[in-house]
Amino acid sequence: MISETHRSSMLVRVALLATAVLLVVVGAGLVLAAQGGWTAAEMNFLRRVNLAHTPQLDSVAMGINWLFGPAVAPALVVLGCGVVFLVERRALSALQFLVIVTLPWMGNEAVKALVGRPRPDIVSLPHILVLEPGGLSFPSGHTSFAACLLLGMILTIRGRRWRAPLIATAIVVVLATAGSRVYLGVHYPTDVAASIVYSVAAVTLINVVWLLLMTHWARRRPGAARRSRSFR
Repeated sequence: MISETHRSSMLVRVALLATAVLLVVVGAGLVLAAQGGWTAAEMNFLRRVNLAHTPQLDSVAMGINWLFGPAVAPALVVLGCGVVFLVERRALSALQFLVIVTLPWMGNEAVKALVGRPRPDIVSLPHILVLEPGGLSFPSGHTSFAACLLLGMILTIRGRRWRAPLIATAIVVVLATAGSRVYLGVHYPTDVAASIVYSVAAVTLINVVWLLLMTHWARRRPGAARRSRSFR
């Protein structure tokens, strides 16, 4: 059985690795923002993708655009908290979900501001479904939110019967969201790829911090030791 000290040491190493990954994502974003030639190549790719539009794919992409957009996202977080509470029967599990989803989601906007990569030239596309002129592109907010939401579910719903369906759903939904952002021409491929890497690292980091705080709290309150095991 792993001791508390060894477990805490492992969690710290995971946190350091996640932090390093986040720094690499930010660094990659800064490099991409400064590379006009690479951006032009990605813009050409978006134009080729734009020519492959179909009514069916348009409907799917617009549905994803609405579902994981800023107007609906807060309701999905609240709904997710409710689902976690109903499945786990623990208010702290629902709070854990709220924290490990919303903080990385907010951090995505901070990375956008720091990197400062402009959105693709949407108005130059022959088939425009979503007109979002201006704004920042790296990383993708929709993709990041979808990934954070589903990773939060995976980490806080611990029953084995839920694990495989949640992971399968997360893979399909996140990849579909990433593809839809490129399909709509509102993000470059590197934006959505970075969003997935960022989300995994950010959710992992915040979750590790949560677990370390719960462990520290349990040590300071011996009567809470049994409850602390529910956060492992």
